[in-house]
Amino acid sequence: MHPLLRAHGVLIRMPGERAHVRTAYVSLWLPLASETFIYYEAEALYDRGFPVSGFSLYGPCGKELGPRLRHGRLLVEHLGAASFLCICAAVLRGIITRPRVSAGILRDIVFRRRRDVEQQLENTWAALCGFYLAERCKALNIGHLHAAWACGPAAAAWTASRLTGIPFSMNCLAGDIRPPDGALAEKLQAAVFARVDASHNLPYLARFDPAGAAAGKHHLIYNVCTLPSERTAEAPMRPPLRLLAVGRLVETKGFQYAVEALKILTDGGLEAELTVAGSGAWEKKLKQQAQASGVEARTHFPGFVAHEDLPELLLAADVFLMPCCLAGSDGKGDGLPTVIMEALSHGLPVISTPVSGVGDVIRHGETGLLVPERDAAALADAVRVLVSDRPGALRMAARGRALVGEMFNTDANLKRLAALFDASRAEGTTPP
Repeated sequence: MHPLLRAHGVLIRMPGERAHVRTAYVSLWLPLASETFIYYEAEALYDRGFPVSGFSLYGPCGKELGPRLRHGRLLVEHLGAASFLCICAAVLRGIITRPRVSAGILRDIVFRRRRDVEQQLENTWAALCGFYLAERCKALNIGHLHAAWACGPAAAAWTASRLTGIPFSMNCLAGDIRPPDGALAEKLQAAVFARVDASHNLPYLARFDPAGAAAGKHHLIYNVCTLPSERTAEAPMRPPLRLLAVGRLVETKGFQYAVEALKILTDGGLEAELTVAGSGAWEKKLKQQAQASGVEARTHFPGFVAHEDLPELLLAADVFLMPCCLAGSDGKGDGLPTVIMEALSHGLPVISTPVSGVGDVIRHGETGLLVPERDAAALADAVRVLVSDRPGALRMAARGRALVGEMFNTDANLKRLAALFDASRAEGTTPP
């Protein structure tokens, strides 16, 4: 029998089992198709007997969820519009019973000036949810809160922590900290620890929380391996060459440069095809680009692909492209795209760019190839390099696969994370 049982929505530990701190993951959407690594991490903890559940600040998001996410084992409580009256009542109770603390929360989170309306609304809603979250944590005997992102989820966890004294931690990954919201420094200082999943974020966080960095509060813990595979892509690299790009269809993925590189390759006489799998705001723009470039017949847009179906795409491809780029003056971009590790775990040669955390995994000439961002010609040249030396390309992919197996070892990374959660109980404070 599993060491954790569900009773009236609460996780109960069987007698004789080692006591861990009961932990709740807090995210905006849980689960979300584009954030599989968050849900899989929490579920993997649960499967290993760690008492963990989840809170989703928004309502259920059934769009584009594969079977594993739709029928997951992790207990998740969804808030959203359906909980609006309960949340308002919790805020009112908080203001009445804890007026000074509530006033501080409203001042520090709700009425703080943000960089845009979207961020303002997200943090406001999150802070209000935090009042309700505080009550639910007491009812469920939650001993630690972990925010999946440093933006809204951290605002909710910070609020609940201030009301209850329950310690909280937070992930600091990508667009949630770059650019920072107006309260990043305070959140880092209030959290018992911050977790990053790529090394480039450690010195970045130190700028906002030098004392925390000096005290060892910022931890690099890579994500769990979300799509391990015993199968290996053959990558025959025979005409037509099969290029693959997977991810949200947004500017920072750089798929527009993959389409442009395809045009360069075909104009140069290389017979190739490109599959761009995913959905997003740039889908129409990318299709129009392919049509205008004359490569419409060679560019395929299958739309969203469920996580469970991704291996078939990876195993059928010759080269994986992830031409990430930074967007805007604030340098917004991805952290370390999970799909890069998924491609390498299937032995598929990878070409990417040296932005954000990509360099942790793609080491140029060793585990893959790196090209300058926003440089379609360099991307096309890198494809030619791999095609001209297939044995060398497969050796790089094999080294990348070994590196992924080491860095993203699920048991090792979960053990480190669970130890930090358990250690947090000593950091809990009595609410003011």
